[in-house]
Amino acid sequence: MHVHIMRPNVNPVNFIAGWQHGGVTETAERPYHHGNLRPALIEAAVTRARAGGPDAVSLRDVAHDVGVSPSAAYRHVRDRDHLMTLVAQVARQELARTMIDGTVAIVPTGDAPADAVTRFEACGLGYISFARTEPHLFRTAFLATGQAPDEVDHPDPALVLTAAVDDLVGAGLLDPSRQSDAALIAWTAVHGLSTLLVDDMVELGLGIGSEHATRAVLDCVLRAIVTPGALPPGR
Repeated sequence: MHVHIMRPNVNPVNFIAGWQHGGVTETAERPYHHGNLRPALIEAAVTRARAGGPDAVSLRDVAHDVGVSPSAAYRHVRDRDHLMTLVAQVARQELARTMIDGTVAIVPTGDAPADAVTRFEACGLGYISFARTEPHLFRTAFLATGQAPDEVDHPDPALVLTAAVDDLVGAGLLDPSRQSDAALIAWTAVHGLSTLLVDDMVELGLGIGSEHATRAVLDCVLRAIVTPGALPPGR
């Protein structure tokens, strides 16, 4: 998935909180009725993906779940790849909301550097938590379909991460020139660990418990991106 990281010129904490309950594309919350077929198809496909991953989704089965013919479904989605592009977007938006929920739950202590580190870690923990609690949807989120979604992700996990990195900059923990590199390091490390955890490869392959692995990776990411000597005492 190609992601263009934009840098909003706003306070990172307010930027993240603003996504928490508003402006999010949701799937249908009520059964299909005339004129509401596309959201119903997406919702049915997300349900299947949540239960069994991308391979559990076919346009014919989704049409059956909604109670329409495949030909009717094709009038609202071009093909299975288009449908899976939309489903993957829903999955990424759920991932982003989990990251946001973890971040905004942090109660400020008044210590800006310590609070920025705690929020950054909460952002990463939200990512990993989503992968572990929704493994099939996590696999779906970054499915390569060769198509771009009809609209941009909102919320977007890349921008949630970027806001958390900007928070470190604002607290004086990270050189602004390293923002993009820091986001790249954080995403690749946390996504890689999440994938290994979903596949049960951390404990099976390395004999390391998932909680220890999570703390180790987040700690290593922080030490890799934060200016040497800038971490708060005790970190």
